[in-house]
Amino acid sequence: MKLRQLASDCDDGPCPTVWAVEGTENILVQGFKVDDAQALATMQLPETETAVRIPLALLRKVARDHLS
Repeated sequence: MKLRQLASDCDDGPCPTVWAVEGTENILVQGFKVDDAQALATMQLPETETAVRIPLALLRKVARDHLS
């Protein structure tokens, strides 16, 4: 799987990032692991899925720079 970085929340080191999966209509989202039991219970995630927390500003940056 070849990835291309679309936007990141910082300039140095690992941090919330949005990646495009080259050759597909998919993105990957890197963020902070959600470990709040109440939030996870509300989401009812299947075992094959997970949840990450990212800043709203990062989504705005992706929309502004790559979806317009």
